[in-house]
Amino acid sequence: MGLQKSDSAIQKVVTPQILMNILRSCTMLEAFSVSETLESSVTFDVLKVLAFECKNIKALDFCGLSSKQFSSALASLAEAMGQVKVVRHFNDDNDDDDDETRLSFQKVKKAVLPHLQRLSLHKCPIIPEYSTMLTLLAHSPNLTHLDLGGCSISDSTLDFLANETNVTKTLKQLLLGRCKNISSEAIATFVAECEQLEVLNVYDVIISEYDLFTILNSPSAKMFKNLDIGSSYITPRVLYAIQENCTSLQHLGIAYANIPSISHLNEFLKAMPSLQYIDLTGVPCLTLLETNNLFNDLQNDHSLQVLEMSETLLKKLGPINGWKIDKTYSRRWYYAKKSPGIKADRFHPRKLDVAESGPERMSKIFQYYSFDV
Repeated sequence: MGLQKSDSAIQKVVTPQILMNILRSCTMLEAFSVSETLESSVTFDVLKVLAFECKNIKALDFCGLSSKQFSSALASLAEAMGQVKVVRHFNDDNDDDDDETRLSFQKVKKAVLPHLQRLSLHKCPIIPEYSTMLTLLAHSPNLTHLDLGGCSISDSTLDFLANETNVTKTLKQLLLGRCKNISSEAIATFVAECEQLEVLNVYDVIISEYDLFTILNSPSAKMFKNLDIGSSYITPRVLYAIQENCTSLQHLGIAYANIPSISHLNEFLKAMPSLQYIDLTGVPCLTLLETNNLFNDLQNDHSLQVLEMSETLLKKLGPINGWKIDKTYSRRWYYAKKSPGIKADRFHPRKLDVAESGPERMSKIFQYYSFDV
């Protein structure tokens, strides 16, 4: 909900009471998605109906909700469900400059949302981590899909997920793009514990080369279908680790990778014949001449369909071996193979498709958060 109309038009039609009536009428409701345009209608009472009355709900998607009113409503829901208690343990050693050593958590008595499988709080940046976020995750212990991209979370959230929920066994898709307060080590440690992860997006989160190796040697690496590590410390050695371990990979984001020679990319693409998409934005070896050489060397039967690249470079490129640039793209720039049914700007999302509706059935606001930023 919260699709094409203006905020004021929606708010006049969809009040909190009407929204609660809709939820109570849809007794078999499995997915609920709401964007920022309907934020004022997502009150504590609405959230209570979703959490306590919608027993068949499997997917919740709160996208771009950043008001204090929503944060307060979610905090009230956390209190109603039963908050996680956080215990801080301090180091008594006077010689240790770091007084705080660790946190521990007191489990909730009974999970309110054990049936919830997919949860997105994409671009909801003001949710309090300890009092609200951890409580919501504690009551959703069996998630298979989780998007916390752009949220204000720290290492504690990943530590909590690993130790107090079942998600390391159940999680298939994890999106943490633009989570600036999570450390490289914490992400690598958590991913290494996941058993069946297929999608990992840590775009614009700087992960060290060492921690990338940990991720690429994890149990899930061979199952990765979509991996976006753009802006991390990506070197030719990291490319080789991807090539050796990520044999199921179809989508790869390596924006701003430190790849000094085009030969590394040539060899990598030859070794990854199932790759359909790659983000090469800001890769320094991609000059106009070298990019032309890259496409001339690419096998005609390679499965690659879409390359995302820098605007300044793409504007200089002409058609090469059936590849072209579409001038209609705006924020992200693509070079795409001429193929029926392929829309390059709807190919690689950075937001979880919680309702599994597909890019063409999404509202414009969800398309924006998924593909345009």
